[in-house]
Amino acid sequence: MRKFIPILLVILCVTYTHAQELVRGPYQQKGTTHSMNIMWRTSEPVDGWVKVGDTPGNLDRIFTGDTTKNHDIEVTGLQPYTKYYYAIGYGDITLASGIDHYITTNKSYGDTSGVSFWAIGDFGKANVPKQMARDAFSRYSKTHPVDFMVMLGDNAYQNGEDSEYQEKVFGKEFGYDSIFRYLHYYPTPGNHDYNIIRGDNLLNWLNPTLDTGPYFDSHDLPTNGEAGGYPSGTELYYSYDVGHVHFISLNSELYVWTDNHASPMKTWLQKDLAHNKLPWVVVYFHQPPYTMGSHSSDDGYEFMMKNIRQNIIPILENAQVDLVLCGHSHVYERSYLIHGHYGKIFTFDPHTNIIDGSSGNPDIGETYHKDSLNRGTLYIVEGNSGNYTSDDKIPAIMHPVFYFRDGGTDVTGSLIVDIKGGTLTGTYINRFGDVLDKFALQKEIGEIEIPTKIKENFSDVYQMKAFPNPSSDVLSLEFKNPTTEKARITISDVSGREILTQESTLTGISTAQINGWKQLPAGSYILSLYIGDKMGSLEVSKLK
Repeated sequence: MRKFIPILLVILCVTYTHAQELVRGPYQQKGTTHSMNIMWRTSEPVDGWVKVGDTPGNLDRIFTGDTTKNHDIEVTGLQPYTKYYYAIGYGDITLASGIDHYITTNKSYGDTSGVSFWAIGDFGKANVPKQMARDAFSRYSKTHPVDFMVMLGDNAYQNGEDSEYQEKVFGKEFGYDSIFRYLHYYPTPGNHDYNIIRGDNLLNWLNPTLDTGPYFDSHDLPTNGEAGGYPSGTELYYSYDVGHVHFISLNSELYVWTDNHASPMKTWLQKDLAHNKLPWVVVYFHQPPYTMGSHSSDDGYEFMMKNIRQNIIPILENAQVDLVLCGHSHVYERSYLIHGHYGKIFTFDPHTNIIDGSSGNPDIGETYHKDSLNRGTLYIVEGNSGNYTSDDKIPAIMHPVFYFRDGGTDVTGSLIVDIKGGTLTGTYINRFGDVLDKFALQKEIGEIEIPTKIKENFSDVYQMKAFPNPSSDVLSLEFKNPTTEKARITISDVSGREILTQESTLTGISTAQINGWKQLPAGSYILSLYIGDKMGSLEVSKLK
């Protein structure tokens, strides 16, 4: 019997080592000025860790997580706009590390020195033109580096399934594995991502808070104001600040929340825009208000685009939003500087709707400028980063809001946006790396006031923790109050409406039970803590 033991041990060791292989990642989420979440997947549950340091050979800080296959570990205590190298692993095994595994935190609130990002849409295919567009950006970014990327939806064709995300988003051949190691991203979902999320479930169509699926499982998004912006309390939509730019990711797939009626997303959007004090605002979502590419925004069945155009765009333009990015239509389209067009094509009046009708190209001295009322928004459709439309299916004419369009068989590309001081510049490059469109917008930005609450990392100082979460009868908040000021605790719904409020005079590390929690209906809520002029929020869930 003994002679079989060594063989059995060898078999067990080989099986154990093979079972812990790295299946997905690492990739970076929820970037802030002081933190970054590192996510990855292993084939079997393990106790994961992230080691971080100033150089690849000096990873002197370690952060640990739970025993799981899907790892999500927050790295905290970082400095703004600083590069840190990292490694991931478990036990004494390192799964991934090296000079291309690094974090770059976001620039501080109000920093006007420059923000640069890469935008891609409808990239969730597995084809050569998609690879070429990705690789063209990689070459371009060696001399024009960016800080992060945004995804404009239809991230994983055909249905947004986990296996499709694995191959077409996180994969090495057709995905962005080599880029995700060093570049964090902020996504929005598209209609194809929603195929598996919603399907034919009428209840999900009527109540988007029930939405679950691979898009949400794969991401960890800044929903509680931890990256700036007004807390949304949901991954359906969210906002964040980078330098002197405010970013908003909306969800164009929520039909009941983009129609004529009040909705949590619209209510939150208005609060978020009112809350923002930064001079530049960039908004992105999947289905565009204007397009004549693989889709026409005038078609009767395109009710999502109609809802966005009639009910969301006026809110954005009234708040003087500068840039709107979308995907969905498998072309690249770029507008003039426009304002006030909310109907079909025949209602467009260039004399009243075009604020600046030049090319917008700074290289020939035609940079866009807003009017005396600070009106004018640029609209971009970047829906050809992986998908495309054959030449014979693209309409011969462009939508009248647009100055430039690129599309056709095998035609793919992507967009790089740079915002420095009072100038926003966009550069569209095709799959060969050629610059086919360039535009710029200038405006006066004035002095930026830095709110006191931004000067400290609230979550680090006040150590907020809600438990149990989710819960049914009892919810408690543990926090640290290093001052003698009263702490105010509130519960709000996803629209931001306060439902419960209470005060605590406790100091030091304290625990407060939330009064009235048991009586609330099931759903998602925002728990906020106010101490003086500082505020932090957490998402909490109420069970039946």
